[in-house]
Amino acid sequence: MPSSDVLTPAPSLQWQDENGVPHHLALTDKIFLGRVCRGIERDKCILVRNPMVSRDHAVVRLTRQGVEITDMSKNGTWINDVRMAPGASRRLADGDRITLGGTSIHISCPDLAAQREEENWMEQTAIRPSAVCITSLVADVRGFSAFSQKTDSALVYTLIKEIFSRFSTIVNEHQGTVKDYAGDAVFAFWEHPDGFSADQPLAACQAAISQLHSVPEIHRQLTDRGFPIPPPVLGWGLTTGQVTLSHYGSRSAGLALVGDCINLAFRLSSMANKTLPAPIVLCRETASRVMRKLPLVDLGDQEIRGRTGQEHLFGIQPA
Repeated sequence: MPSSDVLTPAPSLQWQDENGVPHHLALTDKIFLGRVCRGIERDKCILVRNPMVSRDHAVVRLTRQGVEITDMSKNGTWINDVRMAPGASRRLADGDRITLGGTSIHISCPDLAAQREEENWMEQTAIRPSAVCITSLVADVRGFSAFSQKTDSALVYTLIKEIFSRFSTIVNEHQGTVKDYAGDAVFAFWEHPDGFSADQPLAACQAAISQLHSVPEIHRQLTDRGFPIPPPVLGWGLTTGQVTLSHYGSRSAGLALVGDCINLAFRLSSMANKTLPAPIVLCRETASRVMRKLPLVDLGDQEIRGRTGQEHLFGIQPA
């Protein structure tokens, strides 16, 4: 029989359920992994009855390039005992082992026929660096290292989780994008669609003011729940400038924003409410676009650690 007529076994997933019963499921398109997988046909999902498994935990796909898994979980997915990055996707090979909630799922994935080069473009999304104008917001927790050193990690986690959650909601309400949670800081940005404008800096400043006003409420709710946390103190840095937007790697979580104004925003957040007498500090570019709508305090020319020269800064002192 000619080699082209040989039937290659379809990729499949093999596992044992909680009772030790073996199962086998052919992969023809997608297989969903999770605790519930609501709305998915029974022959298209693998249910793992474990509270550590998310309702919709991961999805395994058959693509032109092979078999791929995407993590969607809260508690993590392991491939061959290595944790996947949250939200990441990766290629699977024959014999790989997926682990979630104590259940191991083995991949049977015979070599798939190589796709013709001219077909590859249909599956690939081109990622090109582009220059964009943005306003950056960085909110930084004061004294976080000292607080973490003398406080139980579960309490530290509770505080940071509450701050990140509330601040992210505020950013979304002001049409911004949360880019990163960097240690004890939240980094968000507002993209200017047609060059520099006043709308995005104003929205970013209003978001920072709302975040500042939310801090006492966050502290009150935590203390009411019995968490002995001192009132958190934060500083905000806002800058406006041009950056390069692209990706590091191929997954959406690798979105990259690179530019001097972002570095400056982090520096300003570390100075606000500390070496500068304002909780919210703006660069001159941001201030020039909001000064007619917000009461600003002129902080003068300031030296910035790690930078040459001086920056003319402004502050917001919300009532």
